[in-house]
Amino acid sequence: MHKLYPSVLFLFAALLLASCASSVHIRALAPAAVPMPANLQSVATANRIIPNSRREKFFDVLEGAFTGEGPGVDRAGADECVNVVGQALANNSYRFKVTQAQLQLQGRGREFFLPPLEPRYIQSLCRRTQVDGLVVLEAFDSDMALSRTNGTRTVKDKEGKEHQIPTVRVDMVMKVVTGFRTYGAAQGFVLDQARQEEQLAFSGEGDTYGAALRQLPPPEVCIRRVAQRAGDGYARRIAPSYVDLNRNFFTTAKKDALMKQAATRAEAGDWAGAETIWQQAARNLHPKIAGRAFYNLAVASEVRGDLPGAIEWAKKSAFTCNNGQAKSYLRVLNDRLVAQNVVQEQLKSVPTH
Repeated sequence: MHKLYPSVLFLFAALLLASCASSVHIRALAPAAVPMPANLQSVATANRIIPNSRREKFFDVLEGAFTGEGPGVDRAGADECVNVVGQALANNSYRFKVTQAQLQLQGRGREFFLPPLEPRYIQSLCRRTQVDGLVVLEAFDSDMALSRTNGTRTVKDKEGKEHQIPTVRVDMVMKVVTGFRTYGAAQGFVLDQARQEEQLAFSGEGDTYGAALRQLPPPEVCIRRVAQRAGDGYARRIAPSYVDLNRNFFTTAKKDALMKQAATRAEAGDWAGAETIWQQAARNLHPKIAGRAFYNLAVASEVRGDLPGAIEWAKKSAFTCNNGQAKSYLRVLNDRLVAQNVVQEQLKSVPTH
């Protein structure tokens, strides 16, 4: 007998639930991967990849011409990356107060990561911009890879006869490697350092290689899009940030009209009305109907932000009514409760707003 792995069982349960379910989206704060000290309340962003010599500027132009990305493309991508990390810290979290100042610092060299900025220099910059710390992009490099695939497409002539026409598909993978450091003003030291890789794939198709290439976005557009992901990713590393969650809930149960009535309320946004009906359905003596009602009450509690309540309803569905989907959902809820406690700990130093 073959053994089913937990991931396979979870997927099977999700597919089973989706066949007779609707869904709701929930926004929730996810904890930062790297917590920042409580005295770091305000930050400014800075770009440190500006070449500090004519020689480095020459190499940047030469690299752009050699790779086909064009001169100044990495610089524009780095600027976009810094813009996005500042926007994400300001808009997707309330952990930091972010100033509008975006500092431009010279310092790019051939090595990927330069030595950290001097503590006194950091303290001077922080005093000048009136912040507690700096989030600095200190390394940025892009790499473009192209691959070609030959194929055919079928066309009909005027007589209806089919012909095979050669086609070309070009796939481009744009990779961006970034290096961020976060400095604290108190001692001027590095609080976090991260090297990140992000990439996106793009494709174009045409009757010739040149035609396929023309279907691709310009390299500078691709670099900016990947740079945006990198900036958003680093913001999420150092600050709790909102994520979108999707939850399914049962819409039907055989021989019980209440489940359908409640689902109609929930789909219309009337979760309070849906909960009232699901509580009635939960009194059904049939364990399958009660189990689905308990499950839906767990989802409704999570929608309201009541994770302990959601866990209690999920337990009833899983253990009282042996609902398999509820057992998987219970693990998700317990993980969310742990994450929520971490977020509260990370945000306890933030002034009430």
